[in-house]
Amino acid sequence: MKNVLCYGDSNTWGYDAVNDGRFSWRERYPGILSERLGAEYHVSENGLCGRTTQYESSTEPFVNGWKGAMFCAEVHHPLDYVVLMLGTNDCKDMYHAEICEIRDGIRNIGRCFAGRGARLILIAPPAMKHLKESPFFGEFGRGAEAKSGLLKYEYETLSKEEGWLYLDAGEVTEPGQFDRIHLNKDGHRRLAEAVSEMIKREGI
Repeated sequence: MKNVLCYGDSNTWGYDAVNDGRFSWRERYPGILSERLGAEYHVSENGLCGRTTQYESSTEPFVNGWKGAMFCAEVHHPLDYVVLMLGTNDCKDMYHAEICEIRDGIRNIGRCFAGRGARLILIAPPAMKHLKESPFFGEFGRGAEAKSGLLKYEYETLSKEEGWLYLDAGEVTEPGQFDRIHLNKDGHRRLAEAVSEMIKREGI
């Protein structure tokens, strides 16, 4: 049996923005991925709302994704695949993160898992658009939208440098219309389909 870990933020956790709740296992992308891959794969998830690539928060504990990855890599070892999707929360104005810093943060996390033998699938989260219409606009700020749009370019280049698999989530789905940040049910399904196809093509 092959082991797959989905590591990310609220979109991996399955945050339902409309109801301020959580999608069920069968509705969020790790669960759908598990169903599509079948019995030969064991899919685990480690998603946390607010998680960043490397930053600490004064209001949300445990969101430093680098620290979490080091622990998670040991807990789930051995892993055949790690599906890594982070960077959205780094774009919040409160972190004052440069795009190169976000790239370096995701690189460190990716190397943490890849260095233990996992095949890494790096996903650029779908870019946030029209954030002024989002109930979370005050939390993310004016610079987040533009910054999130650059992640796909940085992540694609990084994946080529590191020899990782790469997926631009914005090519298969987009944030839901309610808050312009989180995937809706259809978005989770589309993302899971794309990831499952990548894994099946690899055939490791």
